[in-house]
Amino acid sequence: MEVFMKSPMTIKKLVVLILLLVAPVFAYGAPSSKKQEEKELKAQQEKDLKTKNEAIDFYNQGRQNYKQGQKETAVSNFSKAIELYPEISSDAYYFRGHLYAEMGKNDEAIADFTKAIGMTPEYKEAYSSRGNIYYNKNQYDLAIQDFSKAIEMAPDNKDNFVNRAYAYSGSRQYDLGIADFNKALELDPQSSSVYVDLGTLSFNNRKYSEAITNFTRAIEVDPESPKAYKFRGDAYGQQGEDDKAVSDYSRAIELDPSDGEPYFSRAMIYYVKEDFQKAWYDINNSKKLGAIVDEEVLSEFKSAAGK
Repeated sequence: MEVFMKSPMTIKKLVVLILLLVAPVFAYGAPSSKKQEEKELKAQQEKDLKTKNEAIDFYNQGRQNYKQGQKETAVSNFSKAIELYPEISSDAYYFRGHLYAEMGKNDEAIADFTKAIGMTPEYKEAYSSRGNIYYNKNQYDLAIQDFSKAIEMAPDNKDNFVNRAYAYSGSRQYDLGIADFNKALELDPQSSSVYVDLGTLSFNNRKYSEAITNFTRAIEVDPESPKAYKFRGDAYGQQGEDDKAVSDYSRAIELDPSDGEPYFSRAMIYYVKEDFQKAWYDINNSKKLGAIVDEEVLSEFKSAAGK
């Protein structure tokens, strides 16, 4: 039986032939795949850019709605922007948080301010805004933390010191509150409102003489401040200085005739002085201007005046 044996040359040719057949696959297959990947990448980038631009359009429309007071529409547009492109901007969360706060949705507002801070850790306005909500929820320790963070980033902003002072007051840390009010006055010595705030804190802490001093300073800075006169009248009343209280209430009424509170307070003093005609006039005006007056009190004043 004859056995056919392949020579080495024959095998070598066979290998070369196989390589020639396979070579085109490697030579042309890779570039084709790379081009496809590049095409897909470009298509994805174009899609992402389109989505981002749509999100920006919704955001800008939300800002416009916000300025125009269209709260519900603004929230809707900010939400669409965030849904399309969550990384669009911490501002979208910030402004939506403000709207939620104005709408009384405090938990949603806190969540949005927290998200804005997470995206932009130096967002001092978001800290201040979240601190205000914590304060309104009587969560004073959290409010103090946020206002303190805002102060670290903006130590020249008196409003943050004023806000933290109120938070300290809420947590009964009166000395720290007074220190913050005084710091605010260092930053703005001509701020009548801060003197009023400081006087109010002293009044609430039953330091009436100190309160009178601060309300007087507020009046010196701004002689047209009805609040300063009204609150100083309250402090004088607490010290039994009725004539001075009446004088301040009268000035407050001159400056702001739409406020029913000084009418009410002055009515109480007139009643004690048995000047019933004036007492009735004031209590009646107070009620007309929206002050809450118990019907029994109103009836008693009316009867005393012979009406």
